Amino acid sequence: MSTTLEVRRDAAMNPDWRGLSQVLALALAPMVALGFSRFAYALLLPAMQIDLGWSLSQAGALNTANGMGYLLGALAAAPLAHRWGASRCFGLSMLASAMALLLGGMLHQWHWFMWMRVLGGVSTAIIFVLGTALATQAMPQRPASALTLYFAGSGLGMVLAGSVLPHWLDASASGWQSAWVILGGAALLAAFVAGLAARSLRGVAVRSSAAPGKSGLRHLWPILVANGLFGAGYVGYTTFVIALLRQQGHGSLATSLFFCGLGLASLVATSVWGQGLARLRNGQGFALVCACVAVGTVPVLLSSAWPALALSAVVFGASFMAGPAAVSLVAQRLLPERQLPGALGALTATFSLGQALGPLAAGWVADATGQLAAGLWLGPVLLVCAALVASAQR
Repeated sequence: MSTTLEVRRDAAMNPDWRGLSQVLALALAPMVALGFSRFAYALLLPAMQIDLGWSLSQAGALNTANGMGYLLGALAAAPLAHRWGASRCFGLSMLASAMALLLGGMLHQWHWFMWMRVLGGVSTAIIFVLGTALATQAMPQRPASALTLYFAGSGLGMVLAGSVLPHWLDASASGWQSAWVILGGAALLAAFVAGLAARSLRGVAVRSSAAPGKSGLRHLWPILVANGLFGAGYVGYTTFVIALLRQQGHGSLATSLFFCGLGLASLVATSVWGQGLARLRNGQGFALVCACVAVGTVPVLLSSAWPALALSAVVFGASFMAGPAAVSLVAQRLLPERQLPGALGALTATFSLGQALGPLAAGWVADATGQLAAGLWLGPVLLVCAALVASAQR
């Protein structure tokens, strides 16, 4: 509590950090949208596969359904904000995302679970797009810091999920069903706190949802394409890496430490990326992020030894959440403020399209070859392509 008061006092005394408390509260949105809804799925997937008899293709298709819902939400976010207000849509979407997580503990049929993942994708995309715009409005004097702090919420979600869920699956008779309920309950608390922060920003929230226009999107084409490749490349790793560790013989302790390592690396690297992205121009920042994430996916594919797991967790975890911050910063630099929500929606749409196709492709390759690692090798290939395309941004 005293630390929180000191942060708020420092923010009040230093005008450059006005809005810090709102950004930190809004960071609970990616904690739910990514840390819980998307990434924690990897922790629960092995138990669900065993209990429900899913193939890797079916498991990947559920993340594809989540990605398609994410695409719909990304396209709808800016028009909904224009009609009903960004703060209101943000708060309601946080509640919808929490309800989708709660439903995960009550469903057993694959097709019903797929619809739950679609609902979660729609709501989390709206959270992500509008929360990004709200965070930059809360700290307009330090947009790069606001974005990296906001996206660091996903790392917090991974740490919390990794600390609790693997051990809960071993100790609880209800297993993965109650794990979804735990995530949903935590998401409800996060929705309350983040919703209050969004309401306090109602006066400076997204004021317009003007589309960036053909010329604006044409100017952003390298980042749009690279963002789709990035989404497809990184999500195969996040979907199946825990299943790979289980195949390699690692138990709950190893998976818990690995997942927490991903989240902690993301949190620690936040300030470093914030300063670095502010200095890098054009698409250089995003190209560097893509290259780092590609490097992070490789060690765990080459070896099952602890040093390889640690290296993969640190490098991948420290860089993967810098991607959304990097592309959002490019859009903010190149487009006027009134076009920013539309541009963020377009960027999130390409990202979610990649996220939808990536797990399906990785699962199909894994099933076709009989080797999960073969599907995961798609990740670094796509990420290297993303780095090359992003470097063409001017």
